[in-house]
Amino acid sequence: MKRTRFQNCIEYLILKIFIVIFFLLGKNISQFLGRIIATVMYYFIPVRKREVLENISLSFTEKTKKDIKLIAKNTYKTFIKMVIDVIFLSKISDADIKKLLIYDENIIKKALDKGNGLILMSAHFGNWELSAFALSKKYPLAFIVAKQSNSLVNKLLSDFRRKKGFNITNFQRDLKMSFRSAIKILKKNQILAILGDQDAGEHGVFLPFLGRLASTPRGPAFFAIHAGSPIVTAFSINQSDGSIKIELEDITMPNTGNKQKDIEIINSIYNKRLEKVIRSNPEQWFWFHRRWKSIGLRLDNDRKVY
Repeated sequence: MKRTRFQNCIEYLILKIFIVIFFLLGKNISQFLGRIIATVMYYFIPVRKREVLENISLSFTEKTKKDIKLIAKNTYKTFIKMVIDVIFLSKISDADIKKLLIYDENIIKKALDKGNGLILMSAHFGNWELSAFALSKKYPLAFIVAKQSNSLVNKLLSDFRRKKGFNITNFQRDLKMSFRSAIKILKKNQILAILGDQDAGEHGVFLPFLGRLASTPRGPAFFAIHAGSPIVTAFSINQSDGSIKIELEDITMPNTGNKQKDIEIINSIYNKRLEKVIRSNPEQWFWFHRRWKSIGLRLDNDRKVY
């Protein structure tokens, strides 16, 4: 169903009102309120709750219904916490933002020293937005993002991201159009960050992920192969002390002589690494995505958890 301008305006207005309220309350109180909001959303405003529970249940067949529901509840809390953290970015100095990250700088430096840019294959995990902001304070960073369905919210987010220091390139379903944008960034020896954990539809490559086949985006691997750029997986994991640990690990570029096979190898490595961090911290992944929608999987009637 096509969205109306009235719907967009109402959603935009609600978002702006919440931002003002959070600013007036301060960050600590806002985070406390955010946990309450997350709980209320889980029980009374169940946005994609069915998908969240199905995704978790099918990915963790060994867990009980109680465990699955707890992961789902904490997923809501993780997301709301990230939103509030991003809202308060304007109140944090660049120096303090950089201090939040724990990561191996040598991996990034080694990759950029090659002069062909760097592709970071990341995911909607932990606090991916805050991690991107922090990295952009030290490195030239561009982000390929999908447009929000609400054009007003999309403009608000894009303007905010650019203001905080990194370039935004809108995701294109047309691989050739995305390729041209990516090459411009990589030729400048910049970092191109891509979140590769969403369903890629018929354009993706179907590979195992959390026990099922999932359509995985070709883009990051395609760009790396054609631009000769190193590629590094990067997952941001929230720590108990409020810091964020970014797990960085480079991918040795395959050279089978078959580009399609090379793309599959790169994406298989990415999927396995992401699966590992998800199994260690399941509440930190964005389970709201319809990650497996291209293969139409649904819970069997005897495994309902909602």
